[in-house]
Amino acid sequence: MLKRRGFILVVVLIVVVLMTLSVYAFSRFMLAERKGTDMSLRQTQVRLLAESGSEYLRMFLAQDQTSLLNLGGVYDNESELCGHIVTDGTISMTGPSAGTQTTAGSIDDRDVGRFSVIAPMLSEDGVLTGESIRYGLEDESAKLNLRWIMQIETAQPGDGRTMLMRLPGVTEDIADALLDWMDEDSEERDYGAEDEYYGQLDPPYYTRNALPDSLDELLLVRGITPKLLYGIDWNRNGVIDLGEPDESTLDEFDVYDGSLNLGLISLLTLDSREPMFSPEGLPKINVNMDDLEELRTQLAECFEDETWVDYIIQYRQQGAGTQGTGTQGTGTQGAGAATATAAPSGGSPATLNSLLDLVGNTGSPFADDPDEMNEYLPLLYDNLMLGGQPAAGRININQASRTVLQLFTAQESESADAALLLLGAAAEVMPAADAGVPPIDLTDYIEDILAERVIDPYQIEAPEMNYPFWIYTHGIVTDLAEMKQIEPYFCGQGAVFKASIAGRFDEKPPTARLEVWIDASECGIQQTDDTAGTNTSANGNSTQIPPAAVIRFRDITQLGPGYAAELLGTNNDRQ
Repeated sequence: MLKRRGFILVVVLIVVVLMTLSVYAFSRFMLAERKGTDMSLRQTQVRLLAESGSEYLRMFLAQDQTSLLNLGGVYDNESELCGHIVTDGTISMTGPSAGTQTTAGSIDDRDVGRFSVIAPMLSEDGVLTGESIRYGLEDESAKLNLRWIMQIETAQPGDGRTMLMRLPGVTEDIADALLDWMDEDSEERDYGAEDEYYGQLDPPYYTRNALPDSLDELLLVRGITPKLLYGIDWNRNGVIDLGEPDESTLDEFDVYDGSLNLGLISLLTLDSREPMFSPEGLPKINVNMDDLEELRTQLAECFEDETWVDYIIQYRQQGAGTQGTGTQGTGTQGAGAATATAAPSGGSPATLNSLLDLVGNTGSPFADDPDEMNEYLPLLYDNLMLGGQPAAGRININQASRTVLQLFTAQESESADAALLLLGAAAEVMPAADAGVPPIDLTDYIEDILAERVIDPYQIEAPEMNYPFWIYTHGIVTDLAEMKQIEPYFCGQGAVFKASIAGRFDEKPPTARLEVWIDASECGIQQTDDTAGTNTSANGNSTQIPPAAVIRFRDITQLGPGYAAELLGTNNDRQ
């Protein structure tokens, strides 16, 4: 009996131990589940913080230029775009008390949520080397537009390849393969690749035969490797961090100036357009519209000087007229004659390839005098456009890297043509193919442009620096005819921006990272019958300013936090 009672005691103890271990394991499992749930909730919250940054930027970019500059602009604006607070820590975000207010006056750093907008900074030499960052947006007009490249290639076969080969690391094989990927046909170029090549891969796939949906798609193009597309910036944060490869790993591309550190993706774009509205938010006038009576009406409403209106209409009717050369002319015909000749009787009106076509002609009220040009040209550029759609593809001469500007220089090439004939296919995308625009060469001007330009519009004191003609009025280009050839390829600012947004709380990671492309080209005062949330225009009509539009979106959180907490404004002054 005694032995039996002892056995029962042992069994009871074993059962108690097993139950205790089961309860312990269950509690540990529940704690892990709770931590996982909290982390999942936290990840969702930081994603929403980053998305809040996207919505903030949509409204931020919808403002007129004066208001934007008063807030610090969009190029490097630490006060607005670094550690911008979304949740101020007075509301609990997690745990049993989530959604309730904290003790009056107390702030919990774990619940202070922010977003920051970060972009790579150009080096002192004007190259995107990944040395440092800024708090702002990337103007897509500072990059080479692949849409324009295809239009160049369509208008003048072979020139698209030549332009692409001027990009660092791009060979003729890669250039032709990229053009084959984007063109509409299935005919293989001399060094290209079509379905016959891609169909033999494992797994096989078809050529796009259209513009890619995103630049990341270029990894599917033969010869474009992750190293070529992304450089050594593995986590795509715009700066080369410790632990990322050394620049010497790019020696295989024969690139030694750092221009490929951030990869081709930092030099290319699919979306670059210019504003359709004036800095005051009013629609720009299409100076090349077919209806000249309507053009006269709109010009008369915009400009007080009737001589301006009369001359613009006369130019559209007759071209540059008697071909004066202005005060700085060379004695030859003005460049306006080369781009818009007099229309024959009953023919189509002459068109402008550049607003500078109006300058320096006989009888023109727009004198070829730098001081006067700095006064009247901003008014023309602010209120006139050359087509019915936003100008696309032109390069922002103030923010483009040295690498992009060097695409417009005459360089030796392995192809038969040593110089590139730069032509576009439509007035809305670079110059018109039928305008007869000759080749341009910035070789002698790049150093002076880089030395004198002001990259950040917020820092510009001379208003003319916001427009591409400043390189003429500041004496870098001294011949007006040459400037009329150069100007159609450049702009002073674009209206499509890329934003790299990071969202996080001051304490307790993780961090969410988004890449967002925002189009503000059509942000301006719109007529509306809804008076809620509207402004009143000069004519008394109710108006509404729509936000900018998100046209592309990419979540890159999986690439890691990307930035140290202090770079994202944590524990900054909360005012």
